[in-house]
Amino acid sequence: MTEHEVPQYEVVVIGAGIGGICAGVKLQEIGIDDFLIVDRVGGLGGTWYTHSYPDAGCDIPSTTYQFSFARKPDWDRLFAKRDQILEYLEQVAADHDLPRRMRFGVNVVREEWDDAHHLWRLHLESGEPLTARFVISAVGAYINPKTSPNIPGLDTFQGVRMYPADWNHDYDFAGKRVAVIGVGASTMQIAPKLAAQAARLDIYQRTPQVYLPKPDFELRPWMQRFLALPGGSALVNGAAQALIDTALRVAIYTPHPMWKSGARLVDLAGKRAYRGWVRYKVQDKGIRDQLRPGFGIVCIRGGAGGDYLPTLNRANVELITSGIAEITPHGIRDAHGVDREIDALVLATGYQVFSDPESYPPGTVLGRNGFDLGHFYNTEELKAYYSTSVAGIPNRFLMIGPYSWTGTAFHYFVENAMRHIATVIAETRRRGHTTVEVRPEAQERFHREMLRSGRNLAYYLETRCEGSNSYFINSQGKSPYIRPWSLLKTYRKATRFDRDDYRYTSPVPLQTEVSHKAGVPV
Repeated sequence: MTEHEVPQYEVVVIGAGIGGICAGVKLQEIGIDDFLIVDRVGGLGGTWYTHSYPDAGCDIPSTTYQFSFARKPDWDRLFAKRDQILEYLEQVAADHDLPRRMRFGVNVVREEWDDAHHLWRLHLESGEPLTARFVISAVGAYINPKTSPNIPGLDTFQGVRMYPADWNHDYDFAGKRVAVIGVGASTMQIAPKLAAQAARLDIYQRTPQVYLPKPDFELRPWMQRFLALPGGSALVNGAAQALIDTALRVAIYTPHPMWKSGARLVDLAGKRAYRGWVRYKVQDKGIRDQLRPGFGIVCIRGGAGGDYLPTLNRANVELITSGIAEITPHGIRDAHGVDREIDALVLATGYQVFSDPESYPPGTVLGRNGFDLGHFYNTEELKAYYSTSVAGIPNRFLMIGPYSWTGTAFHYFVENAMRHIATVIAETRRRGHTTVEVRPEAQERFHREMLRSGRNLAYYLETRCEGSNSYFINSQGKSPYIRPWSLLKTYRKATRFDRDDYRYTSPVPLQTEVSHKAGVPV
């Protein structure tokens, strides 16, 4: 008698951050309650669980930083802080009965498709078994912090070392000599707080960033009352989306020769405007010169800098741009041979993002006939149908995949992705099948559409942003980051696609089903 193994869960979602919460909500909307959300850390919230450094918060308006199905009118500030964002996510999860479906401290080290039984075998670090009919990868856009930058001598340092994603709250910075390596979004928020406590703060900059104005303020009661009105929050969010949509339409539909000429003018105007902004905020001309990028200010994801630029005016703060030769047991030696002793080192050296091939290690996701997602992405261009589905990988979906950036906030990305994923899973179940896989020709057609529609964006990012170390450009020199569609088109196409772009199958009818519910991690 042939046995057919029944998976422990219909769906396993990997990641309990914004994407995982969205997945749980949308799965219930299509009638799936048999799902598990796992996360390698100790609680829900993703980035907002792990990143608890001083002054951590949102660098886009919190009125847009929320789910469309869970509007929050009573944010404390225009740019919400980490604790309130985490509280919001916990509340959304509780409102949709998700915590009982979550397991933490569960690290998935390998995912392997079992074609005989039409299920995924998830290999956990603990060694416990976990199987699912469908898998949704909701590990986020900034997947892993770069905790081991290629800096000679890093492991010899004898002082305190920490990261934005692993902050040491027991350490007292008062009167200490502190170095921060990296000048991105985390440093914008960390540096002002450290400068106010430390005896000396050294900031090591490799590539100049763009620090935009941050008009932060407490939301007045009348503002919160307006946002609480029916459609009030949606109206404010829609205005922000309209601005992004307009910019995307200009980038997509401008004739290419006109775009190339216009890009040079935009860069020139942007650089001049930014120079004026830096001149207004930073007193020392030498420091101002070090802050001016040689590339267009659109090349990198500029952040709301807040108090960062004024922090560089402090007598106890030094911006060092000469490069790092090595880290010594007691400090840092720069490329000019200058030694600076420090007590604490903060490594804010960036992240592996969803558009980096390195974010998909070979051997970790194995599909049909041994198809290796990591090998595929590390040897060819990153591609996925509607940014979610990869040919050769049945029943598995990416919530953030190639060309996923589709709006003002991360919530908008994952909602669009999950609307597509939920539609595909529901269609598979409606047809009475157990396996769904995107057809290779459909995947290639979508990829060609991304290249065609994104011609202008690719020209700008891949040819005019040299030396920017931009998240928009990966190690292959490609830019599979921004979806080159209008936001309206992205929203509509998430569910309005040819269902037969997917192949639906079932195993040969079997006489017996064997359930393996034992061994579920708790």
